[in-house]
Amino acid sequence: MELGRFLFLAGALSTHAVVGYALVRGFTDADPRLGAVLGLLPDADFLFPAAWGWPFVHRGLTHAPLFAAATVAGAYVIYRDRNVPLAVGLALGSHIAVDSLSPMGIPWLFPLEASPSPGVPVHGPTATVLLWTAAIAILASRTDDLPSLS
Repeated sequence: MELGRFLFLAGALSTHAVVGYALVRGFTDADPRLGAVLGLLPDADFLFPAAWGWPFVHRGLTHAPLFAAATVAGAYVIYRDRNVPLAVGLALGSHIAVDSLSPMGIPWLFPLEASPSPGVPVHGPTATVLLWTAAIAILASRTDDLPSLS
């Protein structure tokens, strides 16, 4: 893999993890590490063999809102409270929302492949700085309940 592609993927993946972590930390009582992991979950499609084809491609099944809704519903069935499913929805939803704006888009109307996209470079330098800044602001707003260092 060429260096430019590697750096692009590292930036995109770390952004999804940080935003998921911040949203779960900022708006739920669930373990924020859950947000980091689930913020990355849609990109598990990178692990699918290319021979499988649609919908097991990048920005296929795992990037569909239907996948997120089913995962949130599954979390509710397992945990039977709102905290964990909310964390799941925030983390997965943030990934899907960010990627839906990109030139490649996401399959909003899954199982149909084609979906419109505004074509925003959401994984470019400017958007990445904005997403990280928002995540840091959310985390900073929750510092009041951290133990004191003194």
